[in-house]
Amino acid sequence: MPSNNSKYHPSIIAIAIANFIRGFTTYPLWILISIYLLTVRHLSYLDIGVIFLLQSVFTVPFSIYGGKISDISGRRGLALLMPILLLFTYLAFFFVVYRNLSIIAVTAMMIAASILSNVQYNVGNSILTDLSNESQRLNSFSLVRVLSNAGIGTGLIFSGFTAILNPAYFFLAPVFGSFIEIFIVFKYVPESLPKTHVTEESARHVFSLRKDRVLILVSLVLAFSALFSNMFESPLLPLYLTSRFDYPELQITALYAVNTLIVILFQFRVNALSRKIGEVYTYAIGLIIYSASYFIFGVTGIFGILLVNAAMLTLGENMTSQFSQVFISRIAPENRRGEYFGYSSAIFSFIFPFSPFIGTLLLQVFHPHPLLLWGIISAACITMAVVSLLLVRVIPKPDAAT
Repeated sequence: MPSNNSKYHPSIIAIAIANFIRGFTTYPLWILISIYLLTVRHLSYLDIGVIFLLQSVFTVPFSIYGGKISDISGRRGLALLMPILLLFTYLAFFFVVYRNLSIIAVTAMMIAASILSNVQYNVGNSILTDLSNESQRLNSFSLVRVLSNAGIGTGLIFSGFTAILNPAYFFLAPVFGSFIEIFIVFKYVPESLPKTHVTEESARHVFSLRKDRVLILVSLVLAFSALFSNMFESPLLPLYLTSRFDYPELQITALYAVNTLIVILFQFRVNALSRKIGEVYTYAIGLIIYSASYFIFGVTGIFGILLVNAAMLTLGENMTSQFSQVFISRIAPENRRGEYFGYSSAIFSFIFPFSPFIGTLLLQVFHPHPLLLWGIISAACITMAVVSLLLVRVIPKPDAAT
């Protein structure tokens, strides 16, 4: 039921507001938990990487079946159930961290939160696709991303101050955030599954390597690109800055707050650029900018330069991040949107989890040689920029998409 005019569907605005709350309350947790595991629980870089790897790998089957369920039974039920389950999960997570319970308990909470958040993310992407037409879709996903980053920036600053008292206190934030999300979904997000959708037909579709090869190709390129370009959002950078330069949580979260500010200021300008030069070319240029920024991390640790570098890195993020959803929405048949987002997320979950593992492994091996450490990541981003140009032939243009 997408709108035919240029205005956003009211439910898209509601989802964007929910993502603001989610960004505020949940994004800082992975930074805090990385530092907590290093400085409080005294785990090695590699041990931390393994925990983050397990966190993501366990989401694979839930990504697939969550997407299929939303195609058959509808989006609204799952969209409402996820924040309810997350509320209790984060409450338990707070208790585990506050009481310094076993590492197994910490890992279990990370896995549970990751599974539920992943299903919630895929259902949200399906709803956004249902409620927007092709010409609106990029801006719809970008609106959600901009408000999410506004929440992230606010949350990072707030979490930096709470970390001075006790980092565990911020783990209560997503408990309250999930409660607000329940209200937003219940009141403002209707069932978005298209009325023309035939559940029996959707149920008969079986994933095929041959028939769904475009989905596989696009997902693999996006996943391997994110494997290296998203090192900024893995434990690598917080651990690197903490161990090498002894930066406190407040400075590290401030660095990420700059990231969110640039997203808010420039995301829609980048969208305008992508309409001129093409979405795939914009994506490739973004990976090149990522590459340059990562190289700078290996050259200097001066905080002022790192702030500017974080801004440059975010321009690369602005040119790549939203296309992970937009590209899948372009190729997904109407009656398999949830399934396509689910399978794409599953492919991501097979590959992207190695990002924190690879990052922490590189940190363990090359910690005395930062130029080599970040140079490897920089070279990988350049390589994926070239590979991503393969998508020009398979991603439909907005006016030609399904």
